[in-house]
Amino acid sequence: MISTANPVNDHLRPGDIDRQPLVPQRFAMRNGKIINYFVDEGMELVKMDFVFEAGTALQDKAFQAASAINLVTEGTSAHSSRDIAEFFDFRGIIVEKTNDEVSSTLTVYSMPRYADRLLPLLHEIFAEAVYPEAEFEVFIAKRRQQLMANFQRTSYVARKQWCECIYGKDHPQARYALPADLDALTADDVRSFHRRFLTPSRMDIVLGGAVSASLLDLFDNVFGADAVVPVERLALPVPEPQSPGRYDVRLENAVQNTLRVGRLLPMRWDDRQYAEFMVLSTALGGYFGSRLMSNIREEKGYTYGINAMTQISRGTISFFIVSDVAADKAEPALQEINRELQRLRNELLPVDELELVRMCVLGDFMRSVDGVFERSERFCQMMTTGVDERFTDNYMSVLEPGGVTAQRLQELASQLLDPSTMVAVNCGVKG
Repeated sequence: MISTANPVNDHLRPGDIDRQPLVPQRFAMRNGKIINYFVDEGMELVKMDFVFEAGTALQDKAFQAASAINLVTEGTSAHSSRDIAEFFDFRGIIVEKTNDEVSSTLTVYSMPRYADRLLPLLHEIFAEAVYPEAEFEVFIAKRRQQLMANFQRTSYVARKQWCECIYGKDHPQARYALPADLDALTADDVRSFHRRFLTPSRMDIVLGGAVSASLLDLFDNVFGADAVVPVERLALPVPEPQSPGRYDVRLENAVQNTLRVGRLLPMRWDDRQYAEFMVLSTALGGYFGSRLMSNIREEKGYTYGINAMTQISRGTISFFIVSDVAADKAEPALQEINRELQRLRNELLPVDELELVRMCVLGDFMRSVDGVFERSERFCQMMTTGVDERFTDNYMSVLEPGGVTAQRLQELASQLLDPSTMVAVNCGVKG
């Protein structure tokens, strides 16, 4: 049982966590750093997320951020890469590493009983990573092969072209590295990025699962003595999109075409209309029985799958439709996409379809927070994108019976689903 004597927990009342599933409990370490956590006392594992404001937008060279987080466990001044790997493997500890344009995250899954030895090792990794030359060279060689393979994939090239069109080529969310960029990166570049951005004094900690008072005390003992460096959240530049329209990209030897159609949305994540738009996007292509799936997959047989979705990034929200189709079906598939967009603009969604969509969206949301690991993951996403509970409040309000009407969805579709305002990329052999 976790004590709530810590003053930062006083804002919670009985039942608050159930009503607001993405509001964590909070523990203040002696240096003032806050640990956000979600508890399930019946679990035997704890999920630890160490989140840094250390994304690609802050790097001086391509692959600097990715290399720094991916190689951080490859050796310290006291432990070799093999020592660390054996420590993790022997105890069944799982380590995952991710990064995007604004953040880098190390995620660790472990049984709590290993925490007394695990936490000091993790602190050592963050404080004293040495990035050995041999491990660096192996990592770069693997990434070079992966990158060369990516440039032969229509989905990768289509996404690259689409991001350049809606954000502008120089925007952090549109920068894609080339194989030649790897030749310019050195282990010293990676060490420099680590010293600047991946130190214990700059990390945010989010826990989920078997979190106990003793575990929080261990975190305090290990990480609570570090000086805290104020971390300013990076504001990404304003996008400079190219003109909407059709962009064809030819990719020799492609076995299929990838279609990617969409735009930036002129709203913030805390606007109620964004929650309403998510319902509209789901009706279009967010579940198996959606308009796009029913038409382009089930009726026409042009694809195995087609989806419409929105994505919140720091400072922007994008909407896009994506599908892989046979090359000779790319043109008719694009025509049908435009047809479904126009139908939503010109016709009211039937009452029974709106109710089905509402229930699908509500079910997806509930599944996404059904468990402390899922809650902690969503909280990490919210933290790095700058989203807070205002989004959840809007979302749940819109999903109440009568929270959004067919007339309102048609109004949004008329404003935001005009094909002439979108970028449509067709990547493949007939581009």
